[in-house]
Amino acid sequence: VHLFDIDIPGKITFQESKTLTAGQDLTIVDTDVGRIGIGICYDIRFQELAMLYAARGAHLLCYPGAFNMTTGPLHWELLQRARAADNQLFVATCAPARDTSSSYVAWGHSTLVGPFGEVIATIEHDEATIIAEIDYSLIEQRRQFLPLRHQRRGDLYQLVDVQGSGSK
Repeated sequence: VHLFDIDIPGKITFQESKTLTAGQDLTIVDTDVGRIGIGICYDIRFQELAMLYAARGAHLLCYPGAFNMTTGPLHWELLQRARAADNQLFVATCAPARDTSSSYVAWGHSTLVGPFGEVIATIEHDEATIIAEIDYSLIEQRRQFLPLRHQRRGDLYQLVDVQGSGSK
């Protein structure tokens, strides 16, 4: 949905908009293992997108992504944990293994984060597979312990779903 166009002088310049077009729809997939909201890489930076997925009933947000060696160490895990904790759901990320001979070197670090922002499983930058159990009952438990949805101040701010819950 969001294109990665950045310029950090002396570090990295990247413009996805030169070769890609931004997505126009939110993607939620109903599966045998739950309702999954899908974002790609840079989308993880936008809390509003994650909030819409949560409002539409997602149990898990999945972000395949390839953060670079500049933003990866600073933001990749932080953003995963923030999206999970803010929305009290699971976040799974999958990233390519690091290839230092490539023109684009990815940070790696595929991870599964729980609804309190706790890292359940993670790997470093080598090729590997994460296998972990997801207990969706923790979502409701965490939401009872910390009832953020009921404590939001709709009289002061609101998130508007312009596509409506009937979309993808």
